[in-house]
Amino acid sequence: MSVFNIYLLRHGELVQSGILCGRSDIALSDTGKQQLIKATQNLPEISYCYSSPLLRCREFAERYCQQQGLSLQVLAELQEMNFGDWDGKSYQALWQIATTDGEVTPEPQLTLGNFWQDPWQCQPPNGESMASFTARVDHFWQHLLAQLSQAHQKKTDSSNRLVFSHGGVIRYLLAKVLGLPIPGTYHMTNLDVPYGGLIHLQVAIDDNGNAWPKLML
Repeated sequence: MSVFNIYLLRHGELVQSGILCGRSDIALSDTGKQQLIKATQNLPEISYCYSSPLLRCREFAERYCQQQGLSLQVLAELQEMNFGDWDGKSYQALWQIATTDGEVTPEPQLTLGNFWQDPWQCQPPNGESMASFTARVDHFWQHLLAQLSQAHQKKTDSSNRLVFSHGGVIRYLLAKVLGLPIPGTYHMTNLDVPYGGLIHLQVAIDDNGNAWPKLML
């Protein structure tokens, strides 16, 4: 059996606060950069790095990999969910109920509240469905586990991997590891990953190629 460590790192605080930031390409604030410096300063030696292509992840990931002499794999699968027409708008505006002349419209618009309550049935307007979002994150995760299985078969040394990504992506990966119901909303409402939050997963690969991931606290 081989054991591998995977570190999931959420980007830091953004220069613009109070907005729903999915595909909006917004940079980190100075505080956000410091959060990532703090999160990475005591990591063990990292062998492989992966990053979302969005600026708030990729910029620091590139700098970190340059300092550590590592190559970086930038993967579209690690992007945050695309919230379509809602993306980049303030939460305050998104929580408002659509009205006409002071009266609730006969067919109220889909709201952010509807989405949080049942994201599998409420797709953001012109945005990404939960089915599409989870499918691409699943693709990344299965590819990563396949790489670990291959490393086990070749009897190469166990290695540590660092993933720069987003709150939605990390919460979904945690839900998979913890066996939470999918489809489901528990991972969206009951798991909080703060800016600069670092999650440590350990994956054991047995001699049959099966992966046994667990959360390390």
